[in-house]
Amino acid sequence: MNKKIAIFLIVALIIGGLSFFYLQSPKSEVVQAEVGTEIDMQAPDFELKNINDKKVSLSDFRGQKVFLNFWASWCPPCREEMPDIQKLHENYGEEVIILAVNVGENKSTAANFMMKNGLSFSVLLDTDKSTAQNYLVRGIPTSYFLNEDGIIKNKVVGAVSYEKMLELSGIKE
Repeated sequence: MNKKIAIFLIVALIIGGLSFFYLQSPKSEVVQAEVGTEIDMQAPDFELKNINDKKVSLSDFRGQKVFLNFWASWCPPCREEMPDIQKLHENYGEEVIILAVNVGENKSTAANFMMKNGLSFSVLLDTDKSTAQNYLVRGIPTSYFLNEDGIIKNKVVGAVSYEKMLELSGIKE
């Protein structure tokens, strides 16, 4: 009987020791950020059509930096920053995805503006303004700079210069 108790105690000690080390080992958890429109929050996902009628979701670009810009063709500061957005697209389009969300205009207005101004970055159509509302856009242009995990790292209301786009996107020249 003493032999059975000794074996039981040894097994119990081994199991207890393994449990202790398991509980003490670091866990690789994925920490989910709160969804919202402020810095260090997970950017709300959305699905919009581009000017070619293809559905595009923000989550399609997980794993890549995203420059999310809300704009309209009638907006003077928006028009002012478009050449810099194009320059960013041409020079760093592999490092940062540009999603220019046209707010409240129809497809032909947005497409004509892009064509007339020689702009080739991706434009998404928020014709009913619902995505802009979800992002609490109160003035345009409004820009969000997201990291590879879709976390908002920077937010700017107003036109952004090329140099500031590089800085806020985390691009090193």
